[in-house]
Amino acid sequence: MVLKGLNFIAKLRERESSADDLLLLSILAVVCGVISGLTMILIVAGLRFFSGVLLPGHSENYEGLDGWLPFVFPLVATSLLALIWFFLPTKWQKVGIPYVVERLNYHHGNLPMANGIVQLVGVFIGLLGGLSIGKEGPAVHIGATFGSQLAQRFRLTHIGIETLVACGVAGAIAAAFQTPIAGVLFAFEVIFLEYRLRHGIPVMLSAVVAVMLSEATLGSLDIFTVIHFDLAVPTHTLLPSLLVLVVGIVLATSMFYRLQRLGWRLLGLPIWVRFTAVGLATGLVAMFLPSVLGGGYDTLNRIFTQQAPDWLLLLIVAKIVLTGLSIGLGIPGGMIGPAFVIGGLVGMQVGLLFHGVLPDIAVYGLFPLLGMASMMAATFQAPLTALIAVLEMTHSSQAMLPSLVVITLSCLITRLVLHQDSVFVERLHAMGMVSSWDPVQKLLRHSDLRSLCESVVQLPRLAPPERLREINASMIDFVLIETLGQTSVTGREELLSVFEQWRLGPQPWLSNDDQEVQLDLAKMGSWQSVLVVPAPDTPAEALALMNRHHCDRLVLQFEQGLGLVSRYQIDKLLLKD
Repeated sequence: MVLKGLNFIAKLRERESSADDLLLLSILAVVCGVISGLTMILIVAGLRFFSGVLLPGHSENYEGLDGWLPFVFPLVATSLLALIWFFLPTKWQKVGIPYVVERLNYHHGNLPMANGIVQLVGVFIGLLGGLSIGKEGPAVHIGATFGSQLAQRFRLTHIGIETLVACGVAGAIAAAFQTPIAGVLFAFEVIFLEYRLRHGIPVMLSAVVAVMLSEATLGSLDIFTVIHFDLAVPTHTLLPSLLVLVVGIVLATSMFYRLQRLGWRLLGLPIWVRFTAVGLATGLVAMFLPSVLGGGYDTLNRIFTQQAPDWLLLLIVAKIVLTGLSIGLGIPGGMIGPAFVIGGLVGMQVGLLFHGVLPDIAVYGLFPLLGMASMMAATFQAPLTALIAVLEMTHSSQAMLPSLVVITLSCLITRLVLHQDSVFVERLHAMGMVSSWDPVQKLLRHSDLRSLCESVVQLPRLAPPERLREINASMIDFVLIETLGQTSVTGREELLSVFEQWRLGPQPWLSNDDQEVQLDLAKMGSWQSVLVVPAPDTPAEALALMNRHHCDRLVLQFEQGLGLVSRYQIDKLLLKD
């Protein structure tokens, strides 16, 4: 049975056009969903266990810590992180969603496993220490890493690698929130910045498998316990309050982004300075406002049960400042969960402003829900992901219409007035990188390079006539030889037309070697020097190689043989599409 399984895997690896093979991608998507789901389960279960040991009561009860413990927890966590990061190689320190997009755009989606492990360890330490970060962003990085590793193992082309990275991302988000549709949309809106129908089925498979595993292992998470409410609120009362909520969310989003941008400017400082500053700031604020520690989901749940937190406006500002600076200064955590929490707090604050004209059910239920959706949408420029995530987590569609209003306006104002893109895109731009390629580059990066190549066979300079007769009966396009340390190529048809002249009498390219007739191929036809290089992954890289070496064609070394690609073939691809 083991041998049969290995044989099956070998056959899958050998399939042609594997990047577009739906069967192979579907099988790998299921595997990716299983691995991503199990990883997220490990994170959630591990945090529950260790938090249950360290904290009194439930796993987010940082408010129950006595004395100096609210100050000590984050300081110990950042000190431990600084110590680990100090001894890590610089290349392993890069983690998070911007790093995933960077590797997709500049490194063929090759995500090293070492960075994923570092991300996993870092988020455990940070969350147990009560830092104002989330676990969902790290889960995306880890899930994408598993997808990338699977794609590399099966030697998929660029399209296949992107598909499996999307499967890992969707599986991680789906398992973290038990929201399969939001996981799929997150991969498209946040990671790829476009909807890709060709990735749809494998990505959905991964998300569904991850959610099934999460529910079977952890049970129903019920992250937010939203009571059912009736939207019997007059439009003339609801609309002004929704507009105020949009203004509040836009201001919170702008402040959140600008604090991160400030942190980016300070990344040149030593790690121990940056991380210790985060620990001290978090600890000092937590001494007076312990609700600021941790992800904050417990605070949101108290809101939904009509328990307003103390010092609400101060808590909002503190959460924005600490989360923005923590992520900006390089703490290995996520910001998806904190964005939900900040939005929910802003929503409740706006609801309280209109408490005289709005019922309690709107103040403590509707407006926190709307704030969560619009804050996530504006921060990550992912409107559909935010809407569906809230609907799936709350199991309620009653807030869909007002959610669409605040999400649309928040995203629109953030983009057009503040000129602010997704915080992940802004991070890439700050590093001098692009978040997405132009259409020409995108086509060249997503096309199969092997399909553009013409077939090549390599022959020795002296070859018997039978070799050319074999070529005449084959589908070879070009012939390659090596003379005087230089590799040259000529067309098959030209070589065969010269070969036909041997019937007319002795030719300068005929020679006798030990009474055996040999053909001196170097004297047949017009040979042109050509560069032979290992095959890159995409036509875009092949074109870059041609530009670098100032040539119009290359012979590429694939695992299955040689192929010749030219500017002409690439131009044909661009003109065709």
